[in-house]
Amino acid sequence: MKAIKYIAIGIGAFLGGRYLLSLSRAGNKAIVSVSGKRGLISAQGINLTLNYNIKNPSRANLRITAPLIKLLINDKLVASSTMQNVEIPASVKDTEGRININAFSETGNITTSILVPWLSLVSIGSDILPRLQSGDNTKKVQVSIETLSHAFTAIGDFPLDDKTTIQL
Repeated sequence: MKAIKYIAIGIGAFLGGRYLLSLSRAGNKAIVSVSGKRGLISAQGINLTLNYNIKNPSRANLRITAPLIKLLINDKLVASSTMQNVEIPASVKDTEGRININAFSETGNITTSILVPWLSLVSIGSDILPRLQSGDNTKKVQVSIETLSHAFTAIGDFPLDDKTTIQL
């Protein structure tokens, strides 16, 4: 009887350790791929559409919040997203508005649109504005995109942050 008890404790410790290790890997290895394009130019500013996909290459199932996106040009914040403009595919969205990512899968195409005000662009530099308005591929602007969200698991939550550089 004692042997069965110790075997059960050992199996429980092994499975618990394996789960904690997979959560740690998920936090370190979650991959966020981002692409973007310039949208409409209006009197308020330039509308950018960002598409991102979160990949979970671990055994743990994750539930995460919709990411907050920050746009930086020359390490200066020019705009950030709002949660109202995030379009999450219905196949990965739960009833609370969080994103479910199963083990070894991805979210699919999540889109958000961000308005970059003219005042933010002018304060960074005078050459940024004509380069963003231009359709010329040689005059693209490098934009750093910070993606901030939280992952929720059975044992707690942890931040999922990523920084990517794209050209617009």
